[in-house]
Amino acid sequence: MTSLILQTASKLIVPLALLFAAYMTLKGHNAPGGGFIGGLCFAVTLILLRMGVGPEVFNRMVPLHPRVLVFVGLAVAFLTGLVPLLMGYPFLTSYVTDLQLPLGASVHFASALFFDVGVLLVVVGTSVGMILRLSQEVEA
Repeated sequence: MTSLILQTASKLIVPLALLFAAYMTLKGHNAPGGGFIGGLCFAVTLILLRMGVGPEVFNRMVPLHPRVLVFVGLAVAFLTGLVPLLMGYPFLTSYVTDLQLPLGASVHFASALFFDVGVLLVVVGTSVGMILRLSQEVEA
């Protein structure tokens, strides 16, 4: 059973919170933030979404099992560290460059972003998995 107020508010809050989680993940290699904080924001947003729409709708909207997210996240983080090792650099060495965009703009890019995405997936999978398991116990 969900609240009408929570359902309505979650339609506004969820997109903004996901955008904030993406922002925290993307800015993490140069400033405070990164995959862990972005993953926590993302997980809290998914939990809010589940509270707003209910477990059945949530399971249809998020079809992946949390263990899959954890496995993919660990694989991405490990491969991010392994690629420099295969190229003769120390494990987890980050490649940094400025990507040129149209109209003369540039974006700072570091390969550590892929590691942060892996961490985000692990945090989201772990957090959501724990919350889903606890909610199954409560609802049973």
